[in-house]
Amino acid sequence: MALDALVGRLRAELGDEQVLTDRQQLRTYECDGLAHYKVTPAVAVLARTTAHVASVVRACIDHGVPYLARGSGTGLSGGALPRADGVLVVTSQMRDILEVDAADQRAVVQPGAINLQVTGRRRRTATTTRPTLPASRCVPSVGTWRRTPAGRIA
Repeated sequence: MALDALVGRLRAELGDEQVLTDRQQLRTYECDGLAHYKVTPAVAVLARTTAHVASVVRACIDHGVPYLARGSGTGLSGGALPRADGVLVVTSQMRDILEVDAADQRAVVQPGAINLQVTGRRRRTATTTRPTLPASRCVPSVGTWRRTPAGRIA
């Protein structure tokens, strides 16, 4: 079976602790903040680096197994709904703030970066940030802030 071979490959490349197949552990990842729709993935991979993500995506493509990436699952849209026959690539452990450019009002963060971390880093530049969505984590890999007509940073 393609899934068994894929799990073996992922465990060899990333380690057993980062590849989850236990049904109880997988239930954590069956939905995002919108708990009305639930699908338990066949496998969840806890990626810690972009190299891990690339490795998982390559392996899934090689084995013909569908995959979906998600952050911390705080969304309220059902957008992080996995497939029962696929791999969920969990990026919530990728929390680095790669760049904050106060002059351009721009930050580059990894998908697991918490808004509080970004705000704390921005405080040193005397500007503040507000999430554009009601979520506790920055979902996009690039966040942009701009001045509103009232002079606030959006």
